[in-house]
Amino acid sequence: MNLFTKTTAWDERVKNSKATNIEIDERSKERLIFLGITKETLAHVQLAAEVVEPYKAEIIDQFYENIVSINHLKGIIKENSTVDRLKITMEKYLDQFLQAELNQEYIKTRMLIGEVHSKINLTAEHFISAHHLLVQYITSIVMEKLYKKKSRMIDAVIGVQKLAAFDQQLIVEVYAESTFKGFLFGISDMINHTTQLDTTQKLIEGMEEQINETHSVSSATEQMSASIQEVSDHAVKVAENTDEAVQSAEQSKFVIDEALHAIENVGTVYDDVVSKVDNLDEEIENTQEVISVIKDIADQTNLLALNASIEAARAGEHGQGFAVVAAEVRKLSEHTKEQIEQITANMTSLHTVSSQVTTQIKQTGERVDQSVTGARTAGTELMNIISKMQSISQGTNQIAAMSEEQASTVQEITNRNTVINELSTDLQKQAEETAKIIFDLSKQMDHYRSTFFATNIRLESKDIIRVAKTDHLLWKWNIYNMFLGLESIGAAEVISHEACRLGKWYYGNTSADFKDHQSFHQLEAPHQAVHQYAKIAVECFEKNDSVGARTALHQLETASSTVITLLSELEK
Repeated sequence: MNLFTKTTAWDERVKNSKATNIEIDERSKERLIFLGITKETLAHVQLAAEVVEPYKAEIIDQFYENIVSINHLKGIIKENSTVDRLKITMEKYLDQFLQAELNQEYIKTRMLIGEVHSKINLTAEHFISAHHLLVQYITSIVMEKLYKKKSRMIDAVIGVQKLAAFDQQLIVEVYAESTFKGFLFGISDMINHTTQLDTTQKLIEGMEEQINETHSVSSATEQMSASIQEVSDHAVKVAENTDEAVQSAEQSKFVIDEALHAIENVGTVYDDVVSKVDNLDEEIENTQEVISVIKDIADQTNLLALNASIEAARAGEHGQGFAVVAAEVRKLSEHTKEQIEQITANMTSLHTVSSQVTTQIKQTGERVDQSVTGARTAGTELMNIISKMQSISQGTNQIAAMSEEQASTVQEITNRNTVINELSTDLQKQAEETAKIIFDLSKQMDHYRSTFFATNIRLESKDIIRVAKTDHLLWKWNIYNMFLGLESIGAAEVISHEACRLGKWYYGNTSADFKDHQSFHQLEAPHQAVHQYAKIAVECFEKNDSVGARTALHQLETASSTVITLLSELEK
Protein backbone atom coordinates (compact mmCIF):
# COMPACT_ATOMS: atom_id res chain seq x y z
CA MET A 1 0.00 0.00 0.00
CA ASN A 2 2.94 2.32 0.66
CA LEU A 3 3.65 2.19 -3.04
CA PHE A 4 0.46 4.12 -3.86
CA THR A 5 0.61 6.60 -0.97
CA LYS A 6 4.01 8.20 -1.45
CA THR A 7 4.12 10.24 -4.59
CA THR A 8 1.42 8.92 -6.94
CA ALA A 9 -1.74 7.50 -5.43
CA TRP A 10 -3.33 4.53 -7.22
CA ASP A 11 -6.62 6.36 -7.63
CA GLU A 12 -4.87 9.08 -9.55
CA ARG A 13 -3.77 6.50 -12.10
CA VAL A 14 -7.09 4.67 -12.47
CA LYS A 15 -9.67 7.38 -11.87
CA ASN A 16 -12.12 8.27 -14.68
CA SER A 17 -11.05 11.51 -16.29
CA LYS A 18 -14.54 11.90 -17.88
CA ALA A 19 -12.78 12.91 -21.09
CA THR A 20 -10.19 11.71 -23.55
CA ASN A 21 -7.89 13.57 -25.86
CA ILE A 22 -7.91 10.80 -28.45
CA GLU A 23 -9.92 11.63 -31.60
CA ILE A 24 -12.00 8.61 -32.57
CA ASP A 25 -15.63 7.63 -33.26
CA GLU A 26 -18.15 8.41 -30.52
CA ARG A 27 -18.90 4.85 -29.55
CA SER A 28 -15.23 3.99 -29.11
CA LYS A 29 -14.64 7.30 -27.31
CA GLU A 30 -17.19 6.26 -24.66
CA ARG A 31 -15.14 3.14 -23.95
CA LEU A 32 -11.92 5.17 -23.76
CA ILE A 33 -13.49 7.58 -21.29
CA PHE A 34 -14.86 4.71 -19.19
CA LEU A 35 -11.44 3.05 -19.04
CA GLY A 36 -9.60 6.35 -18.60
CA ILE A 37 -7.49 5.94 -21.71
CA THR A 38 -5.74 9.06 -22.99
CA LYS A 39 -2.70 9.78 -25.10
CA GLU A 40 -0.63 9.52 -21.88
CA THR A 41 -1.94 5.96 -21.46
CA LEU A 42 -0.79 5.12 -24.97
CA ALA A 43 2.59 6.64 -24.21
CA HIS A 44 2.88 4.35 -21.18
CA VAL A 45 2.11 1.35 -23.43
CA GLN A 46 4.81 2.48 -25.83
CA LEU A 47 7.16 2.63 -22.82
CA ALA A 48 6.26 -0.99 -22.03
CA ALA A 49 6.99 -1.89 -25.66
CA GLU A 50 10.62 -0.96 -25.20
CA VAL A 51 11.18 -3.73 -22.64
CA VAL A 52 8.74 -6.27 -24.17
CA GLU A 53 9.96 -6.11 -27.77
CA PRO A 54 13.03 -8.40 -27.27
CA TYR A 55 10.79 -11.11 -25.80
CA LYS A 56 8.03 -10.94 -28.43
CA ALA A 57 8.91 -14.21 -30.17
CA GLU A 58 9.24 -16.00 -26.85
CA ILE A 59 5.86 -14.64 -25.73
CA ILE A 60 4.22 -15.92 -28.92
CA ASP A 61 5.79 -19.38 -28.66
CA GLN A 62 4.82 -19.75 -25.02
CA PHE A 63 1.32 -18.49 -25.74
CA TYR A 64 0.61 -21.10 -28.42
CA GLU A 65 2.29 -23.84 -26.42
CA ASN A 66 -0.35 -23.23 -23.73
CA ILE A 67 -3.13 -22.88 -26.31
CA VAL A 68 -2.50 -26.22 -28.06
CA SER A 69 -2.43 -27.98 -24.70
CA ILE A 70 -6.22 -27.50 -24.67
CA ASN A 71 -7.75 -30.10 -26.97
CA HIS A 72 -10.77 -27.96 -27.80
CA LEU A 73 -8.64 -25.01 -28.88
CA LYS A 74 -6.22 -27.29 -30.70
CA GLY A 75 -9.19 -28.71 -32.65
CA ILE A 76 -10.39 -25.23 -33.64
CA ILE A 77 -6.89 -24.33 -34.89
CA LYS A 78 -6.62 -27.55 -36.88
CA GLU A 79 -10.01 -27.01 -38.46
CA ASN A 80 -9.51 -23.36 -39.44
CA SER A 81 -5.79 -22.60 -39.71
CA THR A 82 -2.30 -23.62 -38.51
CA VAL A 83 -0.16 -22.60 -35.53
CA ASP A 84 2.49 -21.09 -37.81
CA ARG A 85 -0.05 -18.89 -39.57
CA LEU A 86 -1.56 -17.84 -36.26
CA LYS A 87 1.87 -16.92 -34.91
CA ILE A 88 2.31 -14.49 -37.80
CA THR A 89 -1.12 -13.00 -37.05
CA MET A 90 -0.27 -12.76 -33.34
CA GLU A 91 2.99 -10.97 -34.14
CA LYS A 92 1.06 -8.35 -36.12
CA TYR A 93 -1.39 -7.95 -33.25
CA LEU A 94 1.43 -7.47 -30.69
CA ASP A 95 3.19 -4.99 -32.92
CA GLN A 96 0.03 -2.93 -33.30
CA PHE A 97 -0.78 -3.24 -29.60
CA LEU A 98 2.70 -2.14 -28.43
CA GLN A 99 2.84 0.69 -30.97
CA ALA A 100 -0.35 1.95 -29.31
CA GLU A 101 -1.47 4.09 -32.23
CA LEU A 102 -5.17 4.07 -31.40
CA ASN A 103 -7.06 5.08 -34.55
CA GLN A 104 -9.86 3.76 -36.75
CA GLU A 105 -7.53 1.25 -38.38
CA TYR A 106 -6.64 -0.09 -34.93
CA ILE A 107 -10.32 -0.41 -34.04
CA LYS A 108 -11.09 -2.06 -37.39
CA THR A 109 -8.51 -4.81 -36.79
CA ARG A 110 -9.99 -5.54 -33.33
CA MET A 111 -13.47 -5.72 -34.79
CA LEU A 112 -12.19 -8.12 -37.43
CA ILE A 113 -10.74 -10.34 -34.69
CA GLY A 114 -14.14 -10.45 -32.99
CA GLU A 115 -15.89 -11.34 -36.26
CA VAL A 116 -13.38 -14.11 -37.06
CA HIS A 117 -13.68 -15.60 -33.57
CA SER A 118 -17.45 -15.62 -33.96
CA LYS A 119 -17.21 -17.40 -37.33
CA ILE A 120 -14.89 -20.13 -36.02
CA ASN A 121 -17.05 -20.54 -32.90
CA LEU A 122 -14.29 -19.64 -30.44
CA THR A 123 -16.19 -18.85 -27.25
CA ALA A 124 -15.74 -15.52 -25.46
CA GLU A 125 -14.65 -17.50 -22.39
CA HIS A 126 -11.67 -19.02 -24.20
CA PHE A 127 -10.77 -15.74 -25.87
CA ILE A 128 -10.78 -13.77 -22.61
CA SER A 129 -8.74 -16.45 -20.87
CA ALA A 130 -6.21 -16.51 -23.71
CA HIS A 131 -6.06 -12.70 -23.87
CA HIS A 132 -5.49 -12.50 -20.12
CA LEU A 133 -2.69 -15.00 -20.55
CA LEU A 134 -1.09 -12.75 -23.15
CA VAL A 135 -1.44 -9.70 -20.89
CA GLN A 136 0.13 -11.71 -18.06
CA TYR A 137 3.20 -12.38 -20.19
CA ILE A 138 3.53 -8.70 -21.08
CA THR A 139 2.99 -7.33 -17.54
CA SER A 140 5.30 -9.94 -16.05
CA ILE A 141 8.11 -8.84 -18.35
CA VAL A 142 7.39 -5.16 -17.65
CA MET A 143 7.39 -5.69 -13.89
CA GLU A 144 10.55 -7.78 -14.05
CA LYS A 145 12.42 -5.23 -16.13
CA LEU A 146 11.10 -2.05 -14.49
CA TYR A 147 10.68 -3.11 -10.87
CA LYS A 148 13.49 -0.72 -9.88
CA LYS A 149 11.60 2.13 -11.50
CA LYS A 150 8.31 1.66 -9.69
CA SER A 151 6.47 4.68 -11.07
CA ARG A 152 7.33 3.86 -14.68
CA MET A 153 6.54 0.22 -14.02
CA ILE A 154 3.12 1.05 -12.60
CA ASP A 155 2.31 3.42 -15.48
CA ALA A 156 3.41 0.84 -18.02
CA VAL A 157 1.46 -2.01 -16.39
CA ILE A 158 -1.69 0.09 -15.98
CA GLY A 159 -1.35 1.37 -19.57
CA VAL A 160 -1.04 -2.19 -20.89
CA GLN A 161 -3.99 -3.34 -18.79
CA LYS A 162 -6.17 -0.41 -19.88
CA LEU A 163 -5.42 -0.87 -23.58
CA ALA A 164 -5.83 -4.65 -23.23
CA ALA A 165 -9.17 -4.08 -21.50
CA PHE A 166 -10.19 -1.83 -24.39
CA ASP A 167 -9.19 -4.56 -26.86
CA GLN A 168 -11.05 -7.20 -24.91
CA GLN A 169 -14.16 -5.08 -24.59
CA LEU A 170 -14.17 -4.18 -28.27
CA ILE A 171 -13.39 -7.69 -29.50
CA VAL A 172 -15.89 -9.38 -27.17
CA GLU A 173 -18.56 -6.83 -28.05
CA VAL A 174 -18.04 -7.38 -31.76
CA TYR A 175 -17.87 -11.13 -31.11
CA ALA A 176 -21.20 -10.97 -29.26
CA GLU A 177 -22.74 -8.80 -31.96
CA SER A 178 -21.46 -11.09 -34.74
CA THR A 179 -22.66 -14.14 -32.84
CA PHE A 180 -26.05 -12.59 -32.17
CA LYS A 181 -26.27 -11.47 -35.80
CA GLY A 182 -25.33 -14.99 -36.85
CA PHE A 183 -28.17 -16.36 -34.75
CA LEU A 184 -30.46 -13.57 -35.92
CA PHE A 185 -29.75 -14.10 -39.58
CA GLY A 186 -29.76 -17.88 -39.13
CA ILE A 187 -33.26 -17.62 -37.67
CA SER A 188 -34.17 -15.13 -40.40
CA ASP A 189 -32.97 -17.55 -43.08
CA MET A 190 -34.99 -20.33 -41.46
CA ILE A 191 -38.04 -18.06 -41.46
CA ASN A 192 -37.34 -17.09 -45.08
CA HIS A 193 -37.25 -20.77 -46.07
CA THR A 194 -40.33 -21.48 -43.95
CA THR A 195 -42.30 -18.73 -45.68
CA GLN A 196 -41.54 -20.44 -48.96
CA LEU A 197 -43.62 -23.41 -47.80
CA ASP A 198 -46.69 -21.72 -49.23
CA THR A 199 -47.93 -24.80 -51.04
CA THR A 200 -50.08 -26.00 -48.16
CA GLN A 201 -53.15 -24.22 -49.47
CA LYS A 202 -52.62 -25.75 -52.92
CA LEU A 203 -52.11 -29.13 -51.26
CA ILE A 204 -55.34 -28.80 -49.27
CA GLU A 205 -57.23 -27.60 -52.33
CA GLY A 206 -55.63 -30.39 -54.36
CA MET A 207 -56.75 -32.94 -51.80
CA GLU A 208 -60.25 -31.45 -51.94
CA GLU A 209 -60.25 -31.79 -55.73
CA GLN A 210 -58.92 -35.33 -55.40
CA ILE A 211 -61.68 -36.22 -52.95
CA ASN A 212 -64.25 -34.77 -55.37
CA GLU A 213 -62.65 -36.71 -58.19
CA THR A 214 -62.87 -39.94 -56.21
CA HIS A 215 -66.60 -39.30 -55.77
CA SER A 216 -66.86 -38.75 -59.53
CA VAL A 217 -64.88 -41.92 -60.17
CA SER A 218 -67.14 -43.87 -57.82
CA SER A 219 -70.20 -42.60 -59.64
CA ALA A 220 -68.62 -43.38 -63.00
CA THR A 221 -67.61 -46.89 -61.91
CA GLU A 222 -71.14 -47.56 -60.70
CA GLN A 223 -72.50 -46.51 -64.09
CA MET A 224 -69.78 -48.52 -65.82
CA SER A 225 -70.58 -51.55 -63.69
CA ALA A 226 -74.24 -51.27 -64.61
CA SER A 227 -73.34 -50.91 -68.32
CA ILE A 228 -70.97 -53.88 -68.15
CA GLN A 229 -73.65 -55.99 -66.49
CA GLU A 230 -76.08 -54.96 -69.20
CA VAL A 231 -73.52 -55.85 -71.89
CA SER A 232 -72.91 -59.17 -70.16
CA ASP A 233 -76.65 -59.92 -70.11
CA HIS A 234 -76.95 -59.04 -73.80
CA ALA A 235 -73.88 -61.12 -74.59
CA VAL A 236 -75.40 -64.11 -72.83
CA LYS A 237 -78.66 -63.67 -74.73
CA VAL A 238 -76.80 -63.25 -78.03
CA ALA A 239 -74.79 -66.38 -77.27
CA GLU A 240 -77.99 -68.30 -76.55
CA ASN A 241 -79.67 -66.98 -79.74
CA THR A 242 -76.52 -67.74 -81.71
CA ASP A 243 -76.52 -71.32 -80.45
CA GLU A 244 -80.15 -71.64 -81.57
CA ALA A 245 -79.27 -70.12 -84.94
CA VAL A 246 -76.39 -72.57 -85.34
CA GLN A 247 -78.75 -75.43 -84.61
CA SER A 248 -81.27 -74.06 -87.11
CA ALA A 249 -78.51 -73.60 -89.69
CA GLU A 250 -77.32 -77.16 -89.16
CA GLN A 251 -80.91 -78.34 -89.61
CA SER A 252 -81.14 -76.20 -92.74
CA LYS A 253 -77.93 -77.79 -93.95
CA PHE A 254 -79.56 -81.20 -93.54
CA VAL A 255 -82.61 -80.05 -95.49
CA ILE A 256 -80.43 -78.55 -98.22
CA ASP A 257 -78.43 -81.75 -98.45
CA GLU A 258 -81.70 -83.70 -98.87
CA ALA A 259 -82.91 -81.19 -101.48
CA LEU A 260 -79.55 -81.42 -103.25
CA HIS A 261 -79.85 -85.21 -103.32
CA ALA A 262 -83.40 -84.91 -104.71
CA ILE A 263 -82.26 -82.40 -107.32
CA GLU A 264 -79.47 -84.71 -108.33
CA ASN A 265 -82.11 -87.51 -108.70
CA VAL A 266 -84.16 -85.13 -110.80
CA GLY A 267 -81.10 -84.71 -112.99
CA THR A 268 -80.96 -88.48 -113.45
CA VAL A 269 -84.69 -88.62 -114.32
CA TYR A 270 -84.18 -85.73 -116.68
CA ASP A 271 -81.50 -87.65 -118.52
CA ASP A 272 -83.99 -90.56 -119.01
CA VAL A 273 -86.69 -88.14 -120.21
CA VAL A 274 -84.31 -86.57 -122.70
CA SER A 275 -83.36 -90.00 -123.97
CA LYS A 276 -87.01 -91.04 -124.39
CA VAL A 277 -87.95 -87.75 -126.06
CA ASP A 278 -85.13 -88.38 -128.51
CA ASN A 279 -86.56 -91.85 -129.16
CA LEU A 280 -89.99 -90.30 -129.63
CA ASP A 281 -88.58 -87.98 -132.27
CA GLU A 282 -87.02 -90.93 -134.02
CA GLU A 283 -90.36 -92.86 -133.95
CA ILE A 284 -92.17 -89.81 -135.27
CA GLU A 285 -89.72 -89.58 -138.14
CA ASN A 286 -90.11 -93.33 -138.83
CA THR A 287 -93.93 -93.01 -138.68
CA GLN A 288 -93.79 -90.14 -141.14
CA GLU A 289 -91.79 -92.35 -143.49
CA VAL A 290 -94.47 -95.11 -143.17
CA ILE A 291 -97.23 -92.58 -143.73
CA SER A 292 -95.43 -91.43 -146.85
CA VAL A 293 -95.31 -95.00 -148.09
CA ILE A 294 -99.05 -95.47 -147.25
CA LYS A 295 -99.80 -92.27 -149.11
CA ASP A 296 -97.92 -93.50 -152.11
CA ILE A 297 -99.87 -96.77 -151.91
CA ALA A 298 -103.17 -94.84 -151.61
CA ASP A 299 -102.30 -92.77 -154.63
CA GLN A 300 -101.47 -95.89 -156.63
CA THR A 301 -104.66 -97.57 -155.34
CA ASN A 302 -106.68 -94.59 -156.43
CA LEU A 303 -105.00 -94.72 -159.84
CA LEU A 304 -105.72 -98.44 -160.12
CA ALA A 305 -109.35 -97.88 -159.07
CA LEU A 306 -109.64 -95.24 -161.78
CA ASN A 307 -108.16 -97.60 -164.35
CA ALA A 308 -110.44 -100.41 -163.12
CA SER A 309 -113.49 -98.18 -163.53
CA ILE A 310 -112.44 -97.39 -167.06
CA GLU A 311 -112.01 -101.07 -167.87
CA ALA A 312 -115.32 -101.93 -166.22
CA ALA A 313 -117.04 -99.36 -168.34
CA ARG A 314 -115.57 -100.94 -171.42
CA ALA A 315 -116.75 -104.32 -170.31
CA GLY A 316 -120.35 -103.20 -170.09
CA GLU A 317 -122.69 -105.39 -168.20
CA HIS A 318 -120.00 -107.89 -167.62
CA GLY A 319 -117.93 -105.29 -165.91
CA GLN A 320 -120.55 -103.80 -163.59
CA GLY A 321 -119.55 -105.92 -160.59
CA PHE A 322 -115.99 -105.00 -161.14
CA ALA A 323 -117.03 -101.35 -161.49
CA VAL A 324 -118.68 -101.56 -158.08
CA VAL A 325 -115.50 -102.99 -156.62
CA ALA A 326 -113.44 -100.34 -158.36
CA ALA A 327 -115.71 -97.62 -156.92
CA GLU A 328 -115.33 -99.01 -153.42
CA VAL A 329 -111.60 -99.27 -153.84
CA ARG A 330 -111.52 -95.69 -154.96
CA LYS A 331 -113.57 -94.60 -151.97
CA LEU A 332 -111.24 -96.56 -149.72
CA SER A 333 -108.29 -94.92 -151.40
CA GLU A 334 -109.76 -91.47 -150.98
CA HIS A 335 -110.69 -92.19 -147.38
CA THR A 336 -107.19 -93.53 -146.74
CA LYS A 337 -105.77 -90.41 -148.27
CA GLU A 338 -107.90 -88.23 -146.02
CA GLN A 339 -106.82 -90.23 -142.95
CA ILE A 340 -103.21 -90.04 -144.04
CA GLU A 341 -103.52 -86.26 -144.41
CA GLN A 342 -105.05 -86.09 -140.94
CA ILE A 343 -102.37 -88.37 -139.53
CA THR A 344 -99.73 -86.31 -141.30
CA ALA A 345 -101.16 -83.14 -139.77
CA ASN A 346 -101.24 -84.79 -136.33
CA MET A 347 -97.74 -86.11 -136.69
CA THR A 348 -96.55 -82.64 -137.72
CA SER A 349 -98.19 -81.17 -134.60
CA LEU A 350 -96.70 -84.00 -132.53
CA HIS A 351 -93.30 -83.29 -133.97
CA THR A 352 -93.69 -79.58 -133.21
CA VAL A 353 -94.77 -80.31 -129.65
CA SER A 354 -91.94 -82.81 -129.31
CA SER A 355 -89.46 -80.17 -130.46
CA GLN A 356 -90.87 -77.68 -127.93
CA VAL A 357 -90.74 -80.33 -125.19
CA THR A 358 -87.17 -81.13 -126.14
CA THR A 359 -86.26 -77.44 -125.97
CA GLN A 360 -88.00 -76.99 -122.60
CA ILE A 361 -86.42 -80.17 -121.29
CA LYS A 362 -83.01 -78.86 -122.30
CA GLN A 363 -83.75 -75.53 -120.56
CA THR A 364 -85.01 -77.44 -117.56
CA GLY A 365 -81.85 -79.48 -117.63
CA GLU A 366 -79.73 -76.36 -117.61
CA ARG A 367 -81.73 -74.99 -114.67
CA VAL A 368 -81.46 -78.32 -112.90
CA ASP A 369 -77.69 -78.14 -113.38
CA GLN A 370 -77.71 -74.55 -112.10
CA SER A 371 -79.88 -75.62 -109.15
CA VAL A 372 -77.50 -78.46 -108.34
CA THR A 373 -74.50 -76.11 -108.56
CA GLY A 374 -76.34 -73.45 -106.52
CA ALA A 375 -77.41 -76.00 -103.96
CA ARG A 376 -73.86 -77.20 -103.59
CA THR A 377 -72.62 -73.56 -103.27
CA ALA A 378 -75.41 -72.85 -100.79
CA GLY A 379 -74.34 -75.88 -98.81
CA THR A 380 -70.73 -74.69 -98.75
CA GLU A 381 -71.75 -71.13 -97.80
CA LEU A 382 -74.08 -72.48 -95.16
CA MET A 383 -71.18 -74.44 -93.71
CA ASN A 384 -69.15 -71.20 -93.64
CA ILE A 385 -72.08 -69.41 -92.01
CA ILE A 386 -72.38 -72.17 -89.44
CA SER A 387 -68.62 -71.99 -88.76
CA LYS A 388 -68.75 -68.20 -88.41
CA MET A 389 -71.83 -68.37 -86.22
CA GLN A 390 -70.05 -70.90 -84.03
CA SER A 391 -67.07 -68.49 -83.82
CA ILE A 392 -69.46 -65.67 -83.01
CA SER A 393 -71.04 -67.83 -80.36
CA GLN A 394 -67.64 -68.59 -78.84
CA GLY A 395 -66.65 -64.89 -79.03
CA THR A 396 -69.92 -63.89 -77.45
CA ASN A 397 -69.37 -66.38 -74.66
CA GLN A 398 -65.88 -64.93 -74.18
CA ILE A 399 -67.35 -61.42 -74.12
CA ALA A 400 -69.77 -62.53 -71.45
CA ALA A 401 -66.90 -64.07 -69.44
CA MET A 402 -64.73 -60.96 -69.98
CA SER A 403 -67.64 -58.76 -68.96
CA GLU A 404 -67.84 -60.65 -65.70
CA GLU A 405 -64.08 -60.18 -65.18
CA GLN A 406 -64.44 -56.53 -66.13
CA ALA A 407 -67.24 -56.14 -63.63
CA SER A 408 -64.99 -57.71 -61.01
CA THR A 409 -62.16 -55.32 -61.99
CA VAL A 410 -64.49 -52.31 -61.83
CA GLN A 411 -65.58 -53.42 -58.39
CA GLU A 412 -61.93 -53.61 -57.37
CA ILE A 413 -61.42 -50.10 -58.78
CA THR A 414 -64.39 -48.95 -56.73
CA ASN A 415 -62.90 -50.50 -53.60
CA ARG A 416 -59.48 -48.95 -54.28
CA ASN A 417 -61.12 -45.61 -55.04
CA THR A 418 -62.82 -45.78 -51.66
CA VAL A 419 -59.41 -46.34 -50.06
CA ILE A 420 -57.98 -43.40 -52.06
CA ASN A 421 -60.87 -41.25 -50.87
CA GLU A 422 -60.17 -42.16 -47.25
CA LEU A 423 -56.43 -41.58 -47.69
CA SER A 424 -57.09 -38.23 -49.40
CA THR A 425 -59.29 -37.16 -46.51
CA ASP A 426 -56.59 -38.18 -44.03
CA LEU A 427 -53.91 -36.42 -46.09
CA GLN A 428 -56.01 -33.29 -46.21
CA LYS A 429 -56.30 -33.30 -42.44
CA GLN A 430 -52.59 -33.96 -42.10
CA ALA A 431 -51.86 -31.12 -44.54
CA GLU A 432 -53.97 -28.79 -42.42
CA GLU A 433 -52.21 -29.97 -39.26
CA THR A 434 -48.82 -29.64 -40.97
CA ALA A 435 -49.71 -26.11 -42.08
CA LYS A 436 -50.58 -25.22 -38.49
CA ILE A 437 -47.36 -26.79 -37.17
CA ILE A 438 -45.28 -24.90 -39.75
CA PHE A 439 -47.05 -21.64 -38.98
CA ASP A 440 -46.70 -22.11 -35.22
CA LEU A 441 -43.03 -22.89 -35.75
CA SER A 442 -42.60 -19.73 -37.83
CA LYS A 443 -44.28 -17.69 -35.05
CA GLN A 444 -41.94 -19.20 -32.45
CA MET A 445 -38.90 -18.51 -34.63
CA ASP A 446 -40.07 -14.93 -35.21
CA HIS A 447 -40.57 -14.49 -31.46
CA TYR A 448 -37.07 -15.84 -30.85
CA ARG A 449 -35.78 -13.56 -33.63
CA SER A 450 -37.41 -10.55 -31.96
CA THR A 451 -35.49 -11.20 -28.74
CA PHE A 452 -32.24 -10.37 -30.53
CA PHE A 453 -33.42 -6.82 -31.18
CA ALA A 454 -33.65 -6.31 -27.40
CA THR A 455 -29.92 -7.04 -26.98
CA ASN A 456 -29.00 -3.60 -28.37
CA ILE A 457 -26.82 -5.08 -31.08
CA ARG A 458 -25.78 -2.61 -33.69
CA LEU A 459 -27.51 -3.15 -37.02
CA GLU A 460 -25.70 -1.62 -39.93
CA SER A 461 -27.53 -0.72 -43.11
CA LYS A 462 -26.76 -4.11 -44.68
CA ASP A 463 -28.03 -5.82 -41.54
CA ILE A 464 -31.25 -3.80 -41.64
CA ILE A 465 -31.71 -4.83 -45.28
CA ARG A 466 -31.43 -8.52 -44.34
CA VAL A 467 -33.86 -8.03 -41.46
CA ALA A 468 -36.25 -6.12 -43.74
CA LYS A 469 -36.28 -9.02 -46.20
CA THR A 470 -37.51 -11.35 -43.50
CA ASP A 471 -40.04 -8.74 -42.31
CA HIS A 472 -41.62 -8.57 -45.74
CA LEU A 473 -41.62 -12.30 -46.26
CA LEU A 474 -43.37 -12.59 -42.88
CA TRP A 475 -45.99 -10.07 -43.98
CA LYS A 476 -46.82 -12.17 -47.00
CA TRP A 477 -46.63 -15.36 -44.89
CA ASN A 478 -49.06 -14.04 -42.26
CA ILE A 479 -51.57 -12.91 -44.90
CA TYR A 480 -51.26 -16.31 -46.60
CA ASN A 481 -51.97 -18.14 -43.33
CA MET A 482 -54.91 -15.84 -42.71
CA PHE A 483 -56.57 -17.52 -45.69
CA LEU A 484 -55.91 -20.90 -44.08
CA GLY A 485 -57.62 -19.72 -40.91
CA LEU A 486 -54.37 -19.95 -38.92
CA GLU A 487 -53.78 -16.23 -38.45
CA SER A 488 -56.06 -13.43 -37.38
CA ILE A 489 -55.13 -9.99 -38.70
CA GLY A 490 -57.19 -6.85 -38.48
CA ALA A 491 -56.96 -4.05 -41.03
CA ALA A 492 -55.86 -1.70 -38.22
CA GLU A 493 -52.82 -3.91 -37.57
CA VAL A 494 -51.41 -3.23 -41.02
CA ILE A 495 -49.00 -0.36 -40.33
CA SER A 496 -47.92 2.17 -42.94
CA HIS A 497 -44.85 1.71 -45.09
CA GLU A 498 -43.16 4.53 -43.17
CA ALA A 499 -43.63 2.98 -39.73
CA CYS A 500 -42.15 -0.46 -40.39
CA ARG A 501 -38.48 -1.27 -39.80
CA LEU A 502 -37.61 -0.83 -43.48
CA GLY A 503 -39.56 2.42 -43.65
CA LYS A 504 -37.76 3.87 -40.63
CA TRP A 505 -34.43 2.98 -42.21
CA TYR A 506 -35.48 4.25 -45.65
CA TYR A 507 -36.74 7.62 -44.42
CA GLY A 508 -34.14 7.93 -41.65
CA ASN A 509 -30.47 8.84 -41.62
CA THR A 510 -29.46 6.33 -44.23
CA SER A 511 -25.94 6.28 -45.61
CA ALA A 512 -25.39 8.31 -48.76
CA ASP A 513 -23.91 5.19 -50.38
CA PHE A 514 -27.38 3.66 -50.31
CA LYS A 515 -29.35 6.81 -51.09
CA ASP A 516 -27.39 7.39 -54.28
CA HIS A 517 -28.07 3.85 -55.50
CA GLN A 518 -30.69 3.46 -58.23
CA SER A 519 -32.31 0.49 -56.46
CA PHE A 520 -32.84 2.68 -53.39
CA HIS A 521 -34.97 5.12 -55.37
CA GLN A 522 -36.90 2.27 -57.02
CA LEU A 523 -37.68 0.71 -53.63
CA GLU A 524 -40.26 3.20 -52.35
CA ALA A 525 -43.15 2.42 -54.74
CA PRO A 526 -43.20 -1.42 -54.39
CA HIS A 527 -42.60 -1.11 -50.63
CA GLN A 528 -45.62 1.16 -50.33
CA ALA A 529 -47.61 -1.26 -52.53
CA VAL A 530 -46.80 -4.18 -50.20
CA HIS A 531 -48.47 -2.45 -47.26
CA GLN A 532 -51.34 -1.19 -49.44
CA TYR A 533 -52.19 -4.63 -50.85
CA ALA A 534 -51.77 -6.23 -47.42
CA LYS A 535 -54.42 -3.89 -46.04
CA ILE A 536 -56.75 -4.53 -49.02
CA ALA A 537 -56.34 -8.29 -48.61
CA VAL A 538 -57.26 -8.12 -44.91
CA GLU A 539 -60.26 -5.86 -45.58
CA CYS A 540 -61.55 -8.15 -48.34
CA PHE A 541 -61.05 -11.19 -46.11
CA GLU A 542 -63.07 -9.52 -43.32
CA LYS A 543 -65.86 -8.91 -45.85
CA ASN A 544 -65.73 -12.56 -47.01
CA ASP A 545 -64.64 -11.32 -50.44
CA SER A 546 -62.34 -14.26 -51.20
CA VAL A 547 -61.83 -13.26 -54.84
CA GLY A 548 -60.77 -9.72 -53.92
CA ALA A 549 -58.60 -11.01 -51.08
CA ARG A 550 -56.76 -13.49 -53.30
CA THR A 551 -56.27 -10.85 -55.99
CA ALA A 552 -54.76 -8.49 -53.40
CA LEU A 553 -52.56 -11.32 -52.07
CA HIS A 554 -51.28 -12.01 -55.58
CA GLN A 555 -50.51 -8.30 -56.05
CA LEU A 556 -48.84 -8.25 -52.63
CA GLU A 557 -46.63 -11.20 -53.64
CA THR A 558 -45.60 -9.42 -56.84
CA ALA A 559 -44.75 -6.19 -55.00
CA SER A 560 -42.96 -8.10 -52.23
CA SER A 561 -40.88 -9.98 -54.80
CA THR A 562 -39.81 -6.64 -56.29
CA VAL A 563 -38.91 -5.31 -52.84
CA ILE A 564 -36.81 -8.42 -52.08
CA THR A 565 -35.00 -8.12 -55.45
CA LEU A 566 -34.18 -4.45 -54.88
CA LEU A 567 -33.04 -5.11 -51.31
CA SER A 568 -30.76 -7.88 -52.57
CA GLU A 569 -29.23 -5.46 -55.07
CA LEU A 570 -28.68 -2.92 -52.30
CA GLU A 571 -27.19 -5.60 -50.04
CA LYS A 572 -24.52 -6.35 -52.64
